[in-house]
Amino acid sequence: MIMDPASLKIEFDKQLKDAEAKIVEAEKNLKQLNEYKTKLLGGLETLELLSPKTEGTSGGVPESSQVPPVSAEVTPSEPTAVSSD
Repeated sequence: MIMDPASLKIEFDKQLKDAEAKIVEAEKNLKQLNEYKTKLLGGLETLELLSPKTEGTSGGVPESSQVPPVSAEVTPSEPTAVSSD
């Protein structure tokens, strides 16, 4: 079955539009999954803060799979002067 160039163009345009619609839907799903993942990580971090530490595990979750807690870095408000004696 041989298609003429005009028919091929119509078919390719149709497939391109379909692929673009699928990409938009996949990006939407990816965004939702990333938001869900962030919520789950926040829940794990909250559980970590609320539950006492035990050796090797915390709340039944192995330490290696947990997210390190967010640390607040303290930075000086003014740079310190260094004398050049």
